[in-house]
Amino acid sequence: MAMKGPFISEIAKNTYAVNEYGLSAMYVVIGTERALLIDTGCGLTDLAAMMEKLTDKPYDVVLTHGHLDHVGGLGCFSRVYLHHDDWEMARNLSFDRLRDYCDQLGKMGGYEAYDYSRDMVREFTEFPEFLDIEEGHVFDLGGRKLTVYLIPGHTKGGLVLLDDRTRILFSGDCANVNTLVFGTSVNTALKGFLRIRALRDQYDQNWNGHVGYAGSPNCFAQPDSVPEDLIHICKMVLTGQDTPTMQGFLGNERAGMNYGNARMVYDRAWKLDEGEEPVDLSLI
Repeated sequence: MAMKGPFISEIAKNTYAVNEYGLSAMYVVIGTERALLIDTGCGLTDLAAMMEKLTDKPYDVVLTHGHLDHVGGLGCFSRVYLHHDDWEMARNLSFDRLRDYCDQLGKMGGYEAYDYSRDMVREFTEFPEFLDIEEGHVFDLGGRKLTVYLIPGHTKGGLVLLDDRTRILFSGDCANVNTLVFGTSVNTALKGFLRIRALRDQYDQNWNGHVGYAGSPNCFAQPDSVPEDLIHICKMVLTGQDTPTMQGFLGNERAGMNYGNARMVYDRAWKLDEGEEPVDLSLI
């Protein structure tokens, strides 16, 4: 029997992963004074009602980036935090493309595991107020603080959040087993992966923006090696030693390469922006 409703798992004390039908993952983090919702999924869920069930505390909403599968539930809220580089992307949300995304993942096994349809996407006409958020912003929830880091690559304004109490890194789509470098050059993406590696002694788990992807109804953190594996792939690409295969998704075709526990999808022609300082690969 297919599962009805979003699948909510407690991954640490007062810390919840919300698997929205294998389409996207959201997280609810609760402190002694406030709570935080990380991402808004595809919009198939009444997130305001969900938050009322999980906490009675006031809460903020933050988006790790502006892609449609993470901003689809914006209509539930009046204000959200998002890096300004991704504002335009979020405001250009297409409900038709969002329904196509939901349908494609359904056909990849989601319809067998979850009881949902593309028609469940909730359209809205008024966007919330976007509050800019920068590197170093801290969400103080009382008894726990989440610090924001800017990690361009998947998008130009991609963010990760580091929870000092649970030592969890909420990485959105910045460093996954299947990382899509769509928003920057490979060189810039490499800088982001190096930032995540530099934080390694501050987190024990990396929870990303897609648990239980498509037809796999599970809830796991990312393998520890993912940032290092992505760094290796970037080095191969930047030195012309990559051996990619082509991957198509939602009408786009890009190169993709596997190493270790990670796969990176990228544009082979977009290795370096004009004027961009290349990473010194001999130092990695």
